[in-house]
This record gives sequence, C-alpha cells and structure tokens, in this order.
Amino acid sequence: MSPLTSAVMAWLPSRLGGKRVSSFPAGMSWNELPRSARDASPEAVLAAFAMMHADMALEHLQTNRDGLTDFEANARRAVKGPNLLPTQKPPSWIMTLLAAIPNPFNVLLIFLAIINASVPNRDWAGVTVLLIMVVISVLVRFWQEYRSSVAVFRLQSSITNNQKVRRQPPSVEALVGKAHGSVEKLVTEKDLVPGDVVVLSPGSVVPADCLVLEASFLRISQSTWTGENEPVAKVATSIGSKEATLFDLANVAFMGTSVISGNGLALVLRTGSDVLIAGMAKELKKKREKNAFQQGIRNVSWMLIGFMCVMVPIVLGISGKTTGNWNDAALFSISVAVGLVPEMLPAIVNANLARGAYVLSKMKAIVKRLDSVQNLGAMSVLCSDKTGTLTKDEITLSQYLDYAGAENPSVLKLATVDAGVQGGNGNNIDLAILNYRLPDGKPVSVAQYEAVTAIPFTFERRRSACVVRGVTGQNLLVAKGAFDEVLGLCSSVRQGGVAVPLDPEKKKMLADRADALNGQGYRVLLVAEKQLDKVDLEDEDGLRELETRMTLEGLLSFVDPPKDDAADSIAQLKVLGVDVKVLTGDSLPVALNVCQVLGVLGTNDDTDDDLQAITGPELAELEGEEEFDAMVKTCTVFAKLTPTQKALVVGSLRKAGHCVGMLGDGINDCMALRKADVGISVDSGASVAKDCADLILTEKGLGIIVSSVRTGRITHGNTIKYIKARTSRARAPSRSVLTWR
Repeated sequence: MSPLTSAVMAWLPSRLGGKRVSSFPAGMSWNELPRSARDASPEAVLAAFAMMHADMALEHLQTNRDGLTDFEANARRAVKGPNLLPTQKPPSWIMTLLAAIPNPFNVLLIFLAIINASVPNRDWAGVTVLLIMVVISVLVRFWQEYRSSVAVFRLQSSITNNQKVRRQPPSVEALVGKAHGSVEKLVTEKDLVPGDVVVLSPGSVVPADCLVLEASFLRISQSTWTGENEPVAKVATSIGSKEATLFDLANVAFMGTSVISGNGLALVLRTGSDVLIAGMAKELKKKREKNAFQQGIRNVSWMLIGFMCVMVPIVLGISGKTTGNWNDAALFSISVAVGLVPEMLPAIVNANLARGAYVLSKMKAIVKRLDSVQNLGAMSVLCSDKTGTLTKDEITLSQYLDYAGAENPSVLKLATVDAGVQGGNGNNIDLAILNYRLPDGKPVSVAQYEAVTAIPFTFERRRSACVVRGVTGQNLLVAKGAFDEVLGLCSSVRQGGVAVPLDPEKKKMLADRADALNGQGYRVLLVAEKQLDKVDLEDEDGLRELETRMTLEGLLSFVDPPKDDAADSIAQLKVLGVDVKVLTGDSLPVALNVCQVLGVLGTNDDTDDDLQAITGPELAELEGEEEFDAMVKTCTVFAKLTPTQKALVVGSLRKAGHCVGMLGDGINDCMALRKADVGISVDSGASVAKDCADLILTEKGLGIIVSSVRTGRITHGNTIKYIKARTSRARAPSRSVLTWR
C-alpha cells in the first residue's frame, strides 16, 4: 500500500467515529511479486498471475472488478511512475562517430599516416590515400551504429493515447474499498496503474500486460509478437497451464497487441518498465555483438599488425647494420610497413559487398547492412520459424473419417452444412471446410438443406451448431467442435450406416485415433447430428438443451500444409553446407511432423525424434551452460520457445563456432535477430523486427534464402581472394629485401 493511502487510512478512523477501517488483507502489498513467481522477470511474473484464480489476482493487487478510485490510482502512480516504456535518447552523432574510429585497422592506417607525414621526405599522396580509407571505414560503421538505435523507439509506436477504464466514484466508502459499482471513463494510457480494470473492445490496443477477467468472443492478434496471423482466443480461465509457454496463456493479454473481435474486461498487472515489451527494449538497447564478418576483419587486421610488428624491427635492424645509415633504414622500414598494409581493403570489401547487395535486390532481398552479404556466404546454420516459412500459414481440411477410419462424404457434407450456416465468421476452420474441393474440383453441394438457425462457436463451448431443414421438412441439428466437447454430447455413433450405442470401448477407440492424428500434427474435430421433431427458434436456451443424445458421425482433421518448395530448398541448403534448425512457438508434435515430411529431421528409422527435438519448458529445466549447449548442438527442432530462449539458442550456436542466420518476423524474434550473425525478416513482419534485421525479404520462404546464400558465397569468395592476394603481395617485398640485404 502506498504511503499516501496509508496516511489516509490512519486519518479515516477519527472521521468515522473512531472505528478503524481496513480495505485490504494485512501484510499484502499490491506492489509485491506473486509468491509463485520463480524470479522477477516479466515472463515469470505473468506466468504466476496466469496460474492464479482471478479473485486471488484481484486480492493480490488490492482491487476488485469495479476498479480503483482516482485517489488510489494517483497514489499508485506516485510509486510506479507513468505507464510508459523506458526511453533513452540515442547517443549523439558526434559520440557515435568517435566510437566508430577505434578499430585495429583504422588505428593502423592512422598511425602509418602520421609516420608518413612526420618524416623529412613526406609522401602526401600516401597520407591522403590512407586517411581517405579511414574516413570511408568510419562513415560506414557510423551509419550502421547510428541507424540501429531506431529499433528501441519502434517498440513504442504501437501504444495508443486513451483507454476506457473502470473507476469507482470518489466517495469515502469507495476510498476504503467498500463501495460497489463503477463508472467507465477514458484516461490516458500513461495514467494506468497495476490494479486498474480496463475495458477491451474491437480495434483497441491492449495498454499494459493484463489478466483477462471477463471475455465475450474475445480474439486478440499477437502477430506483432509471434508473427502468427491467426488471432488468439482469450478467455477468463481461472487457472493457466504449467506447460503453456508465454504466448499460449489464454488469460493474459500483452501490451501492444490488438483486439480483433469481441469484448472483455482485463486487470492491469504490469505497467511501464515492468511490462514484457519493456524487457525487450532493454535488450535492444545493448550494444550488438560483432558478427562473423566483423570478427574476421578484426582478425585479419590483428594478423597484419602482428606481422608488421615482427617484420619492421627486423628490416630496420638489418638495413641499419648493413648500410650504416639509420635514418635511411628508418624510412625504408616505414615504407615496408606501409607496403604490408592493404590500405584498399575497406574500399575493396565495401565495393564487393555493395555489388552483392545489388544482386540480392534483384532476388527480392533488401540488404540493410552490407556485411550481411558476407555473412550469408559464411552461414553454416539457419534458424527458421515454421509458420509461413516451412508451411503455407493456412489451415486446410485434410481428412473426413467415419468411426471405422474410412473417408465418408456424409461427414464432410454435415461439416459443410454447419460451416455454411455459420457463414465463416472469420473462423479459419469454417473457411477451410468451405474452401475444400472434391477430386473433380467442385465444392461440396449442400443446396438441399435450408438454414433455420445457428448457434455460433464460443471459446467456452468450443463448438458450433446449427439447425437446418431438409427436403422432407425434417429439422436436423448439426454440431461440430473440439473432441471432448462434442463427444460429451453423443450417446451413439454411426457405424456401417446404423447408429449404435457409444460405449466406453468405442470412445477409447475414437480417442486413440484422435491422439494418433494429433501426434502427427493434425488438429482433430468431431461432427455429430440429431433429428429434431420440432424446435422453438425463439428459445435459445432450449436450443442448447437439444444438444444431447446426439449421434457421432465422424471426425475431421486439419493441417497447415508445407510449402511446395520447402523440401527442395532445405535439401539445397544441406548441399550448401547449411544446417536448418526450426525455432517455433507451435506445439512439438506439429513441428516434428512438418520437419519429418520436409526432411529437416533424419529419415533413418533408428533416429529417435525425442533426441532431435526439445521444448522451451524442457530447456528451462536444464542445469548449466554446458548441458544447454550440448542440447542445442544435438537438437534440430525447438518448440514452445520464449523470446529469451530463442536468443540463447542462437548465442549457443555462435559460441560453438557457427555463423548463424536467424529468420523471424515478430517482436519475439527481435533478440534472436540481433544475436545472429545475419538477421533475416520479411516486409510483412513487425516494424521492430525489420529494424533488428540485416536482410529483409519481400517474400517469406526458404527459396530466396537459398539464392541469397549462393550470392553471399560468391561475395565471400571474392573477399577472401583479395585478402590472400594482397597479403601475399605485401610479404614478397619484405622477403626480397631481407634476401638482398
């Protein structure tokens, strides 16, 4: 409790007849972390709140569903500060420019320029060339470093100005937490505090990290975070899942995500610098590690400096003793030092990289950082997401099976009837059914059915239903939805065209078939029907009560199919010596199935998929860096990863000596994109992801990556050729001098 609130609580007894009033449980502070949080990180705190019952979360934050009073909100704001992401001014351009100067090659060139300008017979042409090379190198590095600061500020662009919030009226009873009832008012988002209750509606942006208290058909787009286009259902579930990853939490809404449809009531959990996206901003503010190309240039520079430090004293000593003229010997040794330095290296390398960038632009790849062209050529591991890269990112109806496991057109027809009555409603499942085409290319015909009424899908019921009238005038109830929910409505199952009792043995058989399909990466729904004698269309509760003693007709399976060119692209990358590792937020069975089909995993029957795949929660349980690094080296598929874990996987691969590429398009990929030697995003991705990337693809897919790697190999080869030729030519005069002298 804030000091201001405590003072008021101490003052109230004298105004209320000496009776002291306490609004909240003793010893509980709204500013404390949940006890079940494993640490103070945003991920751990949000996961702990998700595991709480909503009433417990309200109690912990010392509020209720009517919200706070303005008085209490002001008091909390005095403690927590405004609900704004932490901002840091980018370094001044002068400081960035000065920081771009000190690298070994630039220091070497400056040193040689000073020496050349200090000797009696000054070589001004040589001094000018050396300084021009330094200026070019510094300006290129300055521009790259200064531009990278944009990423932090892009994170704030998704926050709107005003938010509808519930506030209690400013009465004494409300002040001590005894009032009931509230008013909805608009406040600026920066004035929100933990404990506020906000109203979510279509088109609004979630203003803070929140716990969903009430939801009505609430669907929120997390695409800016995850890159997944499908909106996520948010429900007021009391308890979260221990196995769920951060973005699977159905009762948590994240700051910056958008409400697509439905309405909801949400409790503000974290604001300002405590929200999840703020942690991302802190990571993006850190200086980016040197990539493989920069480390290579640095190593070459130090090699030349070392070689010069060895050769120049030797040449000076031998020349001075041989000629007896130490002044001439000093000048001669300086000339040798200048000859050892490939002063044109920055210009040659940049010109080579620029040529590679131009070629890539013709291949629908936009280069943001020139050195990414070189790193593409040196890349040995590509970390890629699954959805939209390996798969088409569209749900497709795959099978329509009866109880016996055979394809049955009746199951498909009933599913199409319900999907047609529902009208799609933006539901990808219904759209997939309506878009399905028979082998002759024609849609399923359901013209003989007349729509009577629809019972729409809800996330609480996890099914939809409809009533239709056939050509005989008979009403038919059709239900379609999640396995457990629809199975619970059925008392019989269609077997051989006859409805037979649905006994436990048949239920187990159906469950085993569904589990087998789920294990192969399919999503399974059940379809059931029931003949109705009459139906009261005005009585909605009566309609729902009809959903009993139905007959199970069969099941549907859906899948996000692989892209047509994905398998070939992966095979070509393997030929080029690039291993593909999949980092996805999807479930492990789905990811394994796709990777097995595309050849990402080993096809040998003796290969255990469990040894090639791991989930984020399993990674979190590993002890020590050595165990983590060993698992990253072994595994090919990583499912249910958090943003931090993605970056750790990329860092582990780099530590093992790999040149790593990272392909991602969501905010959750930003840390991994910056950690990689070459970060790759797409033009449809989140703005901050594109800011963190080195290469932006105009089309998402591995085909462009293959072409880019080949172009990078050519650029990489040309750079290596120049360095070898120039250093060999630079050593030749030294050997000649030593031999002649």
